[in-house]
Amino acid sequence: MEGHKVVTAEEMVRVERGLDPEAAMAKAGRHVAEAAMQFIESHHLPKRVTLLVGKGNNGGDAYAAGLWLLDEGFSVTAWAIDAKGSPLNQKFREKYRKQRGRFAEGVDGLIIDGLLGTGFKGKVDKKVAALIQTANASGLPILAVDLPSGLNGTTGMADVAIRATETVTLGLPKIGLFIQEGWNYVGKLQIADIGLSKESIAEAEAIAYLPKRLELPPIVRIRHKYQAGYVIGYAGSKEFSGSAKMAGFAALKAGAGIVRVFSREEIGFAPMELICNEWNLKSWKEALKKAQAVFVGPGLGPCKEWLRQHLKEIKQPCVIDADALLPDVTYPKKAILTPHRGEVLRLLGLKAAPRDEELFAKIIQFCSKKGVYVVLKGAVSAIFGPKHKPIFVPRGDPGMASAGTGDVLTGMIAGLLAQGCGPYESAILGVTLHALAGEFAADALTSYCLTATDLITFLPAAFAEVLRGHDIV
Repeated sequence: MEGHKVVTAEEMVRVERGLDPEAAMAKAGRHVAEAAMQFIESHHLPKRVTLLVGKGNNGGDAYAAGLWLLDEGFSVTAWAIDAKGSPLNQKFREKYRKQRGRFAEGVDGLIIDGLLGTGFKGKVDKKVAALIQTANASGLPILAVDLPSGLNGTTGMADVAIRATETVTLGLPKIGLFIQEGWNYVGKLQIADIGLSKESIAEAEAIAYLPKRLELPPIVRIRHKYQAGYVIGYAGSKEFSGSAKMAGFAALKAGAGIVRVFSREEIGFAPMELICNEWNLKSWKEALKKAQAVFVGPGLGPCKEWLRQHLKEIKQPCVIDADALLPDVTYPKKAILTPHRGEVLRLLGLKAAPRDEELFAKIIQFCSKKGVYVVLKGAVSAIFGPKHKPIFVPRGDPGMASAGTGDVLTGMIAGLLAQGCGPYESAILGVTLHALAGEFAADALTSYCLTATDLITFLPAAFAEVLRGHDIV
């Protein structure tokens, strides 16, 4: 399921050396212009655009976009940081001027950010910083070219940066979009083809990947509920009864045919489709013989003794979450562990969070040593495995930062495992569907009002989106 390569800014500069710079700039401008036109049309905005133009080639990309927009009858104004610039910047500036593109200081309509590009490092100078702050304070939508200006494409760090509504990244996505502070600035992400050859892309050194198109587990017309997948879970307690129910019901909604949840204590009323039992060793062992997938952890509370005694009995694909994520426990091979950032520190035995690059390296080492997969939940969520570079899933909504959403993800992944998906595929597919459901829920309810059970409600919309066969980014 590896898709788009994610590279450092330095690697992108190396990879694009083989391009015809002028042709690449024209192509970049066309993609940015198309994204601008689509945004303006879908949001029913006036056909007015302001170009924020820096001195480098990123500014040239903005001028190139302005040329396309002028051809389409848009009102385009350029606010240039300086009349001088790189040779290509100057060339496209002159084309823009000859096409009667206007120059003025001020912002109006959709803003296209072409101030700073992939080569930016260090601190933003005062003049550019002031323009960035003006754009951010305007309340107008901003479309960033390649990277939001001020964001380091390799480290994901920024002192002052454009807060983009959308970003059209050029060629290959840069790692800085997804780590540290990067995702705060990106908005909706698009990837634009600027003419890189297949050979250049193949030779590019990837730091990580983004998924492309995903495939759901196939459904045969004559299947019965056990063929659809039997999931069992050990989850829930009196205090956290909802965790077990959400995980179990999410497994059903993700396609599993039957789900039985064992809980430490009585958990009260549950969805009618779920089978719920208090923990019983004999019943657990009987169910384990029939199960195709297992989940352990949501809402359990202290459970170390149970884990030491019973995890070794699990031979089926399994998902481990929440209270079951402990550093001194032996997990089944190929288990999928789903920690958030606080839990992964506990899992790795770290007292403080290192920088993302170091954290990712430690997670990969952990996966290789333990023979497991790790889903690091957050914005952006990332999937790690023993033989794989990280997969970032750049989808989702801030409203998903709500209690119980991780329990829903645990159940979803277990449901996909039970239908025959491998652990790596189940993790990527589960995280992506979970994120898409969050986006659909937020669109309908707002990010403020989104809760974990809303994700289950909007799972059908997420599945339908994947069935349409569109690329995820």
